[in-house]
Amino acid sequence: MKRFLLLKTVSIGGRWLGQMWLCISGLRAQILLEGIAAVVGDEIILRSQVAQQYAYFKQMGMKDDGGLYCETLERFIVQRLLVVRARLDSLKVTDEQVERELDRRIQLLTAQLGSVEAIVEVYGKPLPVLKQDLRQDVRDQILAEEMRQKITAEVKITPQEVREFFASIPKDSLPFVPAEVELSQIVLYAQPSPPEKEAVRARLEEIRREIIAGRMDFASAARAFSQDVASARQGGALGEITRGQMVPQFERMAFSVPVGEVSPVFETPYGFHILLVEKRVGNKAQVRHILLRPTISEADVAQALERLRVLRAQILRDSLSFTRAAIEFSEDPLTKNTGGRLTDEETGSYRIPLDKLDAELYFIVDRLKEGQISEPERFTARDGRPAVRIVQLHRRYPPHRASLELDYERFAEAALQLKKQEAIEKWLERARKNVPVEIRDPRCQEALGDWEKALEK
Repeated sequence: MKRFLLLKTVSIGGRWLGQMWLCISGLRAQILLEGIAAVVGDEIILRSQVAQQYAYFKQMGMKDDGGLYCETLERFIVQRLLVVRARLDSLKVTDEQVERELDRRIQLLTAQLGSVEAIVEVYGKPLPVLKQDLRQDVRDQILAEEMRQKITAEVKITPQEVREFFASIPKDSLPFVPAEVELSQIVLYAQPSPPEKEAVRARLEEIRREIIAGRMDFASAARAFSQDVASARQGGALGEITRGQMVPQFERMAFSVPVGEVSPVFETPYGFHILLVEKRVGNKAQVRHILLRPTISEADVAQALERLRVLRAQILRDSLSFTRAAIEFSEDPLTKNTGGRLTDEETGSYRIPLDKLDAELYFIVDRLKEGQISEPERFTARDGRPAVRIVQLHRRYPPHRASLELDYERFAEAALQLKKQEAIEKWLERARKNVPVEIRDPRCQEALGDWEKALEK
């Protein structure tokens, strides 16, 4: 097996799962039209899947010396082998796991492209439709990752092995580590005033009456009035949703309203909705909705800032720790349950390079000393809602040449991942002797011919 599979996986901190997310499961229905790149046991890999992932790798800056396309195909082959074994071992992936992973990836994509609207523009479809297209491939990737975890469950690393790993790296090859920080935050969303909420609710009630009276159809009303831009273009269509995918208030309505009826007006953290269930089978439903958002005034933001000032004062008096305050009061779903701790989205580490912080957060951190808590400041959350936050700086790491003293955890993780990948590599050597692999893409038949020969040995 080629070493690039080992080295590239380790270089991204074991985040194999996150790299292969652009493959569209719906393409499997087009096998005869698009061609097969490889067959692993009974599993088919389409050329279109490989081409799409290859284009993504190039977009993300991966170097191509002429072999990247076939390396991409080999990644798919490895994933299929893991999935085949996982199914034989009766490993399971729940719908909730799939939805969480899809949501995480959409959040990352939103951060990269700047907005949900930009995602819709790039992919030409509403988020729920995009997620439906990705769902089966994400399920397979999670299943492959669970098989990897099973293979490496007993792999451990000792301090001595970490020191030996560090010593094996030539001193002039030690990477330069940029300035990093460890941060926590507490976020509160600005809440609209009761009169504003009632006005929006009344407006949506009026739209609902017009639909029920037959003076307009639901799709036309969604295009005309809904403030969910992505679905409004599709007549409010969210595609197929699954239990556990939406916020609880939305889910309760989607799975209780009779099919074909317009729901009552209901509220979620995003505003006021009405929805129409077009089809429902088991834990899945096809839904259209109309969203109206109350306007947030300057007075509403000022009120949120004052709430946060009071909370900050409690923390400074030692009446409440920052961690406990974040768990109890923060409204940021990504950091609330970790006591407000922010992480590097690519590595999962608490150490975040300064150049990865958005401009507003960078200037907050720039004014803080270790242990200090910022004054409350307003900002716009990822979902576009006005919000306020306080930030605590735990530690600064100056730019430096990587060392065992400052970066022990980083080297320990790299050494552990290397050891795990070696275990997976040994497992794959055995597995590929028992599962037939056929390389059909002529561009890779020579480069990946060893996969076919393995069964003959």
